Formats: sequence, C-alpha cells, structure tokens
Amino acid sequence: IVAAAAISAAVTFALVKIAPVAVSSGAPQIATLEPTSALQIPAGWMGAGPSSAVFDFYGLALMETTGGYGGGGIGSECFTVARADQVPKAEEFDASSSWSYDGPIYTGCAVGTFPATVEVPFDSSAPKELSERFPSGTALQFVYDGERVGVFLDSEGADR
Repeated sequence: IVAAAAISAAVTFALVKIAPVAVSSGAPQIATLEPTSALQIPAGWMGAGPSSAVFDFYGLALMETTGGYGGGGIGSECFTVARADQVPKAEEFDASSSWSYDGPIYTGCAVGTFPATVEVPFDSSAPKELSERFPSGTALQFVYDGERVGVFLDSEGADR
C-alpha cells in the first residue's frame, strides 16, 4: 500500500508540477522612445485617434491605437507598428473611405498588468533605415508602458 501511494504521489507531482519559464528574453534595451511631433498620423488611420501618442524609430511608425489592428486587441492601451513611409498625409486621408497599406502591420495591447508588447522581425519589408542600422536576421521588441516605448534588440540575432 505504501509503495502504491508513493508511486501515485510521484505520478501526480510529475503531471501537475509547473516548470518555470523565464519571464524575460534577456534582450538588451537599446532605446527609450518619447512621443514625437515630427510624424503626424491622421485620426482614424489604423485606429489612431486625434490625440494618440506617436513614436518613430528608423523608418517605423509606432502609434497609440484604440485596439489591436484587425480587431484582435482586448486591452485598454494598444499600439501599432507600421512603416512610416506608408503613413498618409492628414489632408489626403479620409477615415470613412477605403484606404490601402503596403507592408506588414504589428500590433499589441496591454492586458491586466502586462504592458502592450509588439515584436517586429527583420525581413525584406523592413524600412531601409532599419536594415542599415541593424543586422539581418534580428528582431526588435517594443514595450509600451502608456507613456514611453522601450526598444529591445533580439540578443541572439545581434550575435549572428
């Protein structure tokens, strides 16, 4: 009976044991972005509002949005990353009309205590400024805390 109880306890422990996972990737933070007034995002473009915070980083536009692009956001603080050269001029943009975008779009929303986070891989669609600044095969992670954006470089890609 004791042996059966010990085996049963060992099997139960093995099945319900939670293996720890590292909370952070260990990627180094390479920049902290403050909102900019140099890049203007028209209200309604990709969910940006008239007072949305806007950030720019080597040809990327990062903007505070009302939700995740494509309806995926469920949090209260969201942001979207797109190519800055695709941002339409405010006087030419009409949110009620159809509009187009050529390139990948990345989005993330804060949920609970977790901040909005977006990972951007480098590929052939990366802006030239970004490709010239960072090695190919890397990725960036942007973490929006509601005021600033922390920029983290894929540490494994940086070593390639």
